[in-house]
Amino acid sequence: MKKIAFIINGKAKKKPEVLSEIASVFSGNYETAVFISEYSGHAIELSYRAAKEGFNYIICAGGDGSLNEVVNGVMQAKNQNAALDIKVGILPFGTGNDFIKTTKSPQTFLGIKKLIDEDSFKEIDLGLVHFKNHTGKDSSRYFINITDIGIGGVVVQKLGKYTKAFGADIKYMLAIFSTLLSYRNQPVKATADEFTFEGKVKNFVVANGKYFGSGIGIAPDAEVDNGTFSIVILAETSLIDFLKFSVTFKKCLKIDHPQIIYKTAKEITVDSLSIPQPIDMDGEFIGYSPMKIKIVPKVLPFLCMS
Repeated sequence: MKKIAFIINGKAKKKPEVLSEIASVFSGNYETAVFISEYSGHAIELSYRAAKEGFNYIICAGGDGSLNEVVNGVMQAKNQNAALDIKVGILPFGTGNDFIKTTKSPQTFLGIKKLIDEDSFKEIDLGLVHFKNHTGKDSSRYFINITDIGIGGVVVQKLGKYTKAFGADIKYMLAIFSTLLSYRNQPVKATADEFTFEGKVKNFVVANGKYFGSGIGIAPDAEVDNGTFSIVILAETSLIDFLKFSVTFKKCLKIDHPQIIYKTAKEITVDSLSIPQPIDMDGEFIGYSPMKIKIVPKVLPFLCMS
């Protein structure tokens, strides 16, 4: 019997419908349990608990931030016991839902059930980041989609201030444009295994997936299972540049601009040359630079079409 744990964001508007669908779709030869997160970081604890209790499928019903917590809980358990056979999946009930745009995973319970029944998954890479947390202490955390410093960190700090009446795209656009109007490009230094960079940036992106910011295709070359980060540096770019290329970003295409730089790396250190910069990780503010990042290849079985 397949044991499936569902980690549900307690703030999800569709929580009653989610619970009803779980009971309906997985009424047969499955053992299921529902864990509801109630505060920031709770999904890490819940997914760790589910992994330790022997659930071999852990499904996040939430957004990219919730998925990040689930991944970190699962990885804590796997790092203690490498023999654990756990596959992670996502049902997009969050704000941005960007990672699923890269994997093209199903967005319904029936779709997830089909993947589980067929045991269809892909072994994907994760990024492991060492950074300073909110209190300035050394910390580390995995990311599944994208981490960045610059306007990205400021934007995610602002998102919580907007009313829930706005849709995800509107919330992100309001946060992005209000930040762009006042943000001054910050000096950073990056040292990677394949390149170095020093200069002012609007955003410095280390990508495993292609999309962030509710559908901005920032990293067209990113692949979740190639053992390499896609690096995108928005250097001395302006609000006018962002407006000019916004359609191209949405189409997830490369931009020909001397101050938009595309690189690759397996390990990279990014530090601010002024004050510490806020870090955006999978759509959440998690702390401050410097960041020391390395790829962890093919470490997480993820439910999707293989």
